[in-house]
Amino acid sequence: MPKGRMIANMSLSPEFYMMVEGMAREKKISKSELLRRAMKQYIVSEQRWQRISAWGRGTAKAMGLVGEDDVDNIIEEYRSSQKREFN
Repeated sequence: MPKGRMIANMSLSPEFYMMVEGMAREKKISKSELLRRAMKQYIVSEQRWQRISAWGRGTAKAMGLVGEDDVDNIIEEYRSSQKREFN
């Protein structure tokens, strides 16, 4: 990958552009810096959710869960056991 910065052009709706411009002015940073930060935050968040989703799929497979009904049943069983424990 080349060192330094790469240029990525994008088009924004006028309304969104005004929001970006206003926030950049408010934070006293360039529009480019604001968009870099936003994209970085988005990418980090997406990567985190991908890891969580992969973990969830692995856990579901290990537990033999096929669908949401299986999860609902486990939750109901747990809640019932907790009620019995406190009664």
